[in-house]
Amino acid sequence: MFKNYLKVSIRNLLRHKAYSMINLTGLAIGMACCLLMLLYVQHELSFDRHHDNADRIYRTVGDSKINGVGEEPASAPFPVGPTLESDFPDAVEATARFFNFQTPTISIEYEDRRFNERHFFMVDSSIFDIFTIPLLVGNPETALDRPNSVIISEEIARKYFGDEEPLGKILRFEGQVDLSVTGVMKKQPSTAHFQMELLASLATLREMWGGNLPTTWYWNPCWTYVLLNEGVSSKSLEAQFPDFIQKYYPAQLKDKAKLFLQPLTDIHLHSHLDFEIEPNSDISYVYIFTVTAIFILLIACINFMNLATARSANRSREVGMRKVLGAYRFQLIKQFLGESVFLSFISLILAVLIVQIALPAFNNLSGRELSVNYLENGVLLAALFLIAVGVGLAAGIYPALFLSTFQPVKVLKGSLQSGAKSSLFRKVLVVSQFALSIILIIATGISYQQLEYLRNEKLGFDQEQVLMIPIFRTGVPQQYEAFSNQVARGPNVASVTGIYKVIGSKFDTDSYLPEGHPADEPIQFPFQMVQHDFIETFNMEIIAGRNFSRDFPSDKADAVIINEAAARHMGWSNENAVGKKFANTGPLANPNIRVIGVVKDFNFASLHHTIQPFVVDLADSNATNFFTRYVAVKLLPGNTEATLDYLKGTWEQFVPNRNFDYFFLDDDLNQLYKAEENLGRIFTLFSLLAIFVACLGLFALASFTAEQRTKEIGIRKTLGASVSGITLLLSKEFVMLVLVANLIAWPVAWFAMNRWLQDFAFHTSIDPAIFLLAGISALFIAVLTVSYQSIKAALTNPVDALKHE
Repeated sequence: MFKNYLKVSIRNLLRHKAYSMINLTGLAIGMACCLLMLLYVQHELSFDRHHDNADRIYRTVGDSKINGVGEEPASAPFPVGPTLESDFPDAVEATARFFNFQTPTISIEYEDRRFNERHFFMVDSSIFDIFTIPLLVGNPETALDRPNSVIISEEIARKYFGDEEPLGKILRFEGQVDLSVTGVMKKQPSTAHFQMELLASLATLREMWGGNLPTTWYWNPCWTYVLLNEGVSSKSLEAQFPDFIQKYYPAQLKDKAKLFLQPLTDIHLHSHLDFEIEPNSDISYVYIFTVTAIFILLIACINFMNLATARSANRSREVGMRKVLGAYRFQLIKQFLGESVFLSFISLILAVLIVQIALPAFNNLSGRELSVNYLENGVLLAALFLIAVGVGLAAGIYPALFLSTFQPVKVLKGSLQSGAKSSLFRKVLVVSQFALSIILIIATGISYQQLEYLRNEKLGFDQEQVLMIPIFRTGVPQQYEAFSNQVARGPNVASVTGIYKVIGSKFDTDSYLPEGHPADEPIQFPFQMVQHDFIETFNMEIIAGRNFSRDFPSDKADAVIINEAAARHMGWSNENAVGKKFANTGPLANPNIRVIGVVKDFNFASLHHTIQPFVVDLADSNATNFFTRYVAVKLLPGNTEATLDYLKGTWEQFVPNRNFDYFFLDDDLNQLYKAEENLGRIFTLFSLLAIFVACLGLFALASFTAEQRTKEIGIRKTLGASVSGITLLLSKEFVMLVLVANLIAWPVAWFAMNRWLQDFAFHTSIDPAIFLLAGISALFIAVLTVSYQSIKAALTNPVDALKHE
């Protein structure tokens, strides 16, 4: 019996080659999309799971926001880790801290070679007790237990030493400290939430800082990871954190700060805190991509059902004969489902080939490093089998049930109306697949509109043509005035300033006590420490009071500028805010500060966040060394290459032992929206595929309809019908179906995309033109697809059509 069914299946495939190819192509594309999404989702969900103790590793994170003002740091103060370990020995097995000087690059030298490295951390030696970090050479028990030791990645080893033995080699850190290589790490998986290439011992930092690490509970520059003992619940430990905070944290934070444990495996998809080591992805994109792939697969399945039911009359005699010869309905259902699953498995083979060819391009679109090894990936193999069987059953169930209901008497008498009973169902299917396609087109349009909004929205400051030079730990802060003055004399340089954090991206908070606020309730305001000409360099607007001025030397000691949001938060008008006391109660304690001006609100963090109150503080001579970490250079349009050459020469005069490093601010800020850019690219690809698969089915259905109406077309032409009239007759039904699909797709797309946009603090409004354009595009493509078959049928000689009837 099985052999007979297989022969019939192959015979039907070969007899109707065009329809078979359309079904195979549609199903293969749908399956390929699902396989790509499965690889993507598997990759996203596997982040940090390569560590043996991943289920027991947590990161300590905090929250010091009051009424939306403050910070939610992914980092913690230096003492948090060791104190947790000593105070809760029954719960905490080990802790480890990562510290990177809060600077984008570190200068590393070997002999006459010098590089600026971006993935450098100083760490506790206990990282090997927590994380799985295989060493190719070196002993993990001793590699980081002494000062001036460093382990490096195999890429760094090749970069600096080539084929030489790396152990014992000396790398010079920041031109000041010699680090001895004590180990080489195996290449890290791409599924780590941050990359590390050089890990120096934290004991080195202790020596650099006079034998002690900071003991303050206010400054939080360390990413601190905790390994819990077996069987310990993170919630039970968290329940003791309020008392822990009351015991150790400074007075101004005791009633504000909160401490949590964040599962390591949740960081990549669920964490969007301040001061993340690297930008994370978002679980919502996993959902969106998965649903999109399922949409395309559904469209392909709809094609299969449409064509199978439309061509039902071609197999009616086969069904009639089988029933006359004693076949039961269940046997017929098994036969047709078997054919569907057989076709599905052929499509799966094609889908695997498509994935192999398309994977490099998809990696480029998604920004991931996906790879596929079918023999080693049991989950993938199981998924492939389930997809093939599931698609075969889903696509074939209705045709199987429909075909098996044919009555042999009517079939053999020739009284069965071809496709009549399934006409309404076919229309519903066509509407469904075009509705799904239109939803994807609209989603693509809105996601791109949002990305352009994020890129081009006025941030309240000028980010174009601003060149950023990292200077922390270079000696430039101590010579800031001389360096900035020489930079300002360069060609095409409009203005120069110094800042603490990259504006528009990162910020820090400090404790302030504004006038009129209860003395025992200081507020954690985000702030930026700056040098003169900050407002001019970023083209900001002072709307009340004045700017910092060199004509007022006291500005460095007792003046701040606040934004409109800070004035509103305090209940002040912009004008009334000028002259108000704004004492600093944090580590930089200064009771004499006053507000000298109010700057128009600007986005000091990414557009994912709302604008909070903000303080702009002018760095005095004592603060400059620590709080001036970048020189921002506003360039005029012109010969940028000549300006860069001048800046490099100036840099080499002041910092001869470190490579010149820079970035443009707008490029850096665009990286904040990389996830949205990837989303837009993948949406575009999948929308095109969805329309293509839908049109494949529409093309075949139009061809079949024209074939079934051959006699009618011949009679109409004999009676004088024009080619255009017949074309319109054959096309208008499909046009109406696409119009109905638009009416269904528009509200669904609006609801879904409106919900997505709500995740952004700043977002574009939904443009009705996108819906209209999507509808017209789908209609145009459908008409183009159907018209070919309609015109072909209309041009047929009526004599030939009627002769065959």
